Amino acid sequence: MKYMGSKSRIAKDIVPIIQEYVDKYDRYLEPFCGGCNVIDKIKASKKIASDKNKYLITLWKHIQEGNNLLDTVSRELYNDVRSNQNTNKYEDWIVGNVGFLASYNGRWFDGGYAQSGYEKTKNGERYRDYYNEAKQNILKQVNSIKDIEFLNQDYIYFYPVNFVIYCDPPYVNTKQYANSKNFDYEIFWETMREWSKRNVVLISEQNAPDDFECIWQQEVSRSIKANDKSKSVEKLFILREEKFK
Repeated sequence: MKYMGSKSRIAKDIVPIIQEYVDKYDRYLEPFCGGCNVIDKIKASKKIASDKNKYLITLWKHIQEGNNLLDTVSRELYNDVRSNQNTNKYEDWIVGNVGFLASYNGRWFDGGYAQSGYEKTKNGERYRDYYNEAKQNILKQVNSIKDIEFLNQDYIYFYPVNFVIYCDPPYVNTKQYANSKNFDYEIFWETMREWSKRNVVLISEQNAPDDFECIWQQEVSRSIKANDKSKSVEKLFILREEKFK
């Protein structure tokens, strides 16, 4: 996965496109579920959200079961959880809670601690409690994730048939974080071709091999900070029709 909430800004645009396919199959899979900002809006009788990061999936299951999240996360707690994430000092859901919701831009521990404070906007300064914002955003999804089956599994171990599949992999030529380093793009695109023989596969990326076509694109902001104007172009790809034959 890239980071929590990475598709929240474009969900309203791509969900209707994806839903048109889902209406025909009624089975939906997201093998890079991340912040679940797409799957929580999809309507299907079977919905599977998966990710290879066990802390993320444990966090989603924790929320799905109606459990509470940490009230606050201090820098001291953040640093201690980061240092002990691969030990048994903290429960997995706590590691996920701290690693995703208290990291800058939700970028796991690589993003660094999201320190609350004032930021400049065009309307003056405003106070941002980044952890609380992230916490409230994810809690808003409680009701919309109740019908999702969560799995902790690497995408390469799926053998789907008759699914609509939406993939949001780590983008090529962008900074790779610890939980997505050494991602093999050659294997990924070959897997997408194979899956497309028996499924409808839609992929979010900035670029794709020539046998995939872009069916939607839009420029979006890359940061949670109001004064950060950096942009990127989000695109949605599908295997070209002639390749299905």
